[in-house]
Amino acid sequence: MTNEFSLETLAVRAGQDRSKFGEHSEALYLTSSFVFDNAAQAAARFSGAEPGNVYARFTNPTVTMLQERLAALEGAAGCVATASGMAAIL
Repeated sequence: MTNEFSLETLAVRAGQDRSKFGEHSEALYLTSSFVFDNAAQAAARFSGAEPGNVYARFTNPTVTMLQERLAALEGAAGCVATASGMAAIL
């Protein structure tokens, strides 16, 4: 999304990634791990050679949505959400 939308619109729509179910509100992904097609894909994702979710402590669609929304609201190129303030300064 671009900044041509109002802050109100960005606050409720930025970063949304609809699932195949077409839900109206954001889905919450409460899983700790994700499925891979094969071991090679898992290795590529864990090494960072291929983008995608690997483990909820590293990447999670719910957190990605939050990061994209905050970045859009601030007009920033990106955002990093952390589990605690101490994690943010390390």
